[in-house]
This record gives sequence, structure tokens and C-alpha cells, in this order.
Amino acid sequence: MNRRLAGWLIAGTVILVQFLLEVTLGRILIAPSLLVPLLVYLSISRGDYWSIEGAFWSGFALDLLLQHTPGTSSMAMLLGIALSRWLLQVTTGAVKTTFVAGAITASIFSDLIFILLASSPPGTGFTVFTLMIVPRIVLPILFYLFLPLVFTGRFKEAGA
Repeated sequence: MNRRLAGWLIAGTVILVQFLLEVTLGRILIAPSLLVPLLVYLSISRGDYWSIEGAFWSGFALDLLLQHTPGTSSMAMLLGIALSRWLLQVTTGAVKTTFVAGAITASIFSDLIFILLASSPPGTGFTVFTLMIVPRIVLPILFYLFLPLVFTGRFKEAGA
């Protein structure tokens, strides 16, 4: 199977899972952020296509499913991943960083940019509940880290 098609099948599945988590668990407590770490993983392992076109189309599909303003999630993910790459390149000097550092910083930036863009007027969405993005980001990263351990019996970080 073509690597790009396989990536889109994985991304499509994660978009649907993210949508289901947002409309169920997100209404009660907080839904984990699965899409941004997946895009960071795919961009590290399969190329920059996923950090640009993958983020744009995935965010657009998620916006349509969640009835957000079209382009809000796309812009947040594009800017979050780009800002994360720039920050990690400036601070560590690495062009391709490890999965954990890239996914955590991209998720944090994406969520903060989304809150900024989606609130009306812009910026009023920053409240004490903004701190809930920490468990929203940390839990999926732990899941992605230990997934290879479950399937292969050994721990291997993406990009390492």
C-alpha cells in the first residue's frame, strides 16, 4: 500500500476518534488531543508533507465535524507545529527533534492558538480552565510512547 494512503487512513481514523472523544468525553471533562501528536509523528517518520498538508486537511475535516469555524483547527495546528519546530530548532539546534519534545510543544502551541482564534472576542477564552490542556496533552503522549512497547515488546521512540 502506498505510504501516503496508509498515512491518510491512519489520520482519518484518528480524526474520527478525536471527533468522538470531543463530543462525548469533551462535554463532561476534557478530551485528549490525539491528532497533533500523530501529525508530528508522521512528519518525523514520513516527511514534512504531514506537518503542512496533513495538518491543514485534518484540521479542516475536524472543524467541519465539530462545527467550528472552518480553518480554525487547521490554522492552529499549522502554526503550532511550525512554532514548535522553530522553537526546538533555535533552542536545541536540531532540525528533526524527538517525538516527545515535538509533540508536547506542538500540542501546547496548537491548543493555545486554537483558544485564541476560537474565542470571541479573541483572547477571552483564556481562563483558569486553560490549564486543562496539560492532561489533554500529556495522556496521549504517554499512550503514543508506550504503544510500540505493547505491539513489539520493546521501547523505541520515533525519530531516534
